[in-house]
Amino acid sequence: MTATSRTHHRLVLKFLAAALVTCAVVGTGPAQAQQYPAGRITIVVPFAAGGGADITARVIAEKLTESLKQTVIVDNKAGANSQIGTGYVVNAKPDGYTLLLGTTSVVNNPHFYKTPYDAERDLRPVVGVVDVPVFLAVGPKSTATDAREFVAAAKAANGAMNFSSAGAGSTLQLASEWLKSNAGFRATHIPHKGSGPAATALAQGEVDFSMENYGPALPHMQSKRVRILAIGAPKRFPALPDIPTFKEAGLPDSDLSSWFVLMAPAATPDNVVALLNEKVNQILQMPDVRQRLLGLGLAPMGGTSEGMRARMKEDTIKWGTVIRDANVKLN
Repeated sequence: MTATSRTHHRLVLKFLAAALVTCAVVGTGPAQAQQYPAGRITIVVPFAAGGGADITARVIAEKLTESLKQTVIVDNKAGANSQIGTGYVVNAKPDGYTLLLGTTSVVNNPHFYKTPYDAERDLRPVVGVVDVPVFLAVGPKSTATDAREFVAAAKAANGAMNFSSAGAGSTLQLASEWLKSNAGFRATHIPHKGSGPAATALAQGEVDFSMENYGPALPHMQSKRVRILAIGAPKRFPALPDIPTFKEAGLPDSDLSSWFVLMAPAATPDNVVALLNEKVNQILQMPDVRQRLLGLGLAPMGGTSEGMRARMKEDTIKWGTVIRDANVKLN
């Protein structure tokens, strides 16, 4: 073999070796992606521990830990009406290891604040977790036995009624504003610091009515101080099967529920989102999970990522219209 041939031979061998290394690296890419999850997953809850969002996240985290064979933890990052926790996830690496348990505040906040992120652009829904239905509730000041009697009394009061909510700009205030507009009566808003105090104010007769969630109202229902007249949802709630929907009660058909949704940074890979969607859908079908959530007044959802995205867009328009028409302001 001549010197020229030997040189050419060495160059060919070097080229082939480099090509093999490249193929090996490229070939491991999909395999590595398919290994998700390979470590701990964090679900960020943008509210303090102990509330409905926190409890829901912990139920899902416990079951995901079993299903994925990796630890899933909950990290509470409360503040700024959920903006701190949401912003943390928006800025996290989009690899499926940092997720958000988002609430309706994701679509409502932009109507009240200039948020440091664009939630619609910067986050993607993974799966809807639960609906949080809202009920028309009255206290000892009311003699109404159904929604029709309540509306008649509210109109006759000519603006003298008042109502409580979990706070200015909360979905519960917006639900009451929707009711006032669609039933044709006036009433004054009395905001409170959370649903617990709002439900207590109703039970003590400090306000005339409230659009309230099942969990905070339940102890007062059990003590006979609060009565539920109707549900602002397309169908009845399993834990209260005798309570009619607004449509059945003669009011416009509505879905005034808020929701909790598992979300991820927008650039999170499709295969990761698909896996998480599949696993959470399976979890939400488990009898023990359904029983626990329903007992908290939460209706398991599930479904596709695309379906949840469509609902979020619809709710952005719905609540934005209520906020604008009622001129809702934050105190």
